Amino acid sequence: MLGYPLKLLLNAIERIHGEEAVVQTLVEAGLPADRVYRLNEPYADSEAQRLTAAASKRITLEDIATAFFEDTRVRFPTWFEMCKSSREFLELQPQIHNTFAVGLQRPEERDAVRDKFRLEKHLDQLIVHYRSPNRLCDMYKAIAKRVFDHYQEKATIDEPSCMNRGDAECELRIRWE
Repeated sequence: MLGYPLKLLLNAIERIHGEEAVVQTLVEAGLPADRVYRLNEPYADSEAQRLTAAASKRITLEDIATAFFEDTRVRFPTWFEMCKSSREFLELQPQIHNTFAVGLQRPEERDAVRDKFRLEKHLDQLIVHYRSPNRLCDMYKAIAKRVFDHYQEKATIDEPSCMNRGDAECELRIRWE
């Protein structure tokens, strides 16, 4: 897993609970208390899973979505400027995600990042196919809802298949009102 989502988890914890809570979360995840995540460096999925589990004791998915949104609006404002709607933003999301893989040295690391998302564009909906051992579809949904709010749009997300329910992949069907 790339470091950007992990960095956002720790940023959200620090913003809400302070630096000491960050250290406690890292220790609970079995990580060094001074662990720093770099945006486009790969980290073991097992580490990401442990950190996500420890973080979920302190912050909600909405906290993570807010941290993502606040950070990306400052760090990557062009993403939002390029898109006139939440649909355009979510259509761009797999490309944004895969851009982080460009700097990875090993081809298998790049492929692992690129293989996580596949998007189908239909007139009435987007279908997002997500496959990752980290099973962060709930985080994706929370961030997508924050994007809907930003563009002042209403949309629904149905998930007919989900890795958390034992399916081979998550399928997220997004429809706008």
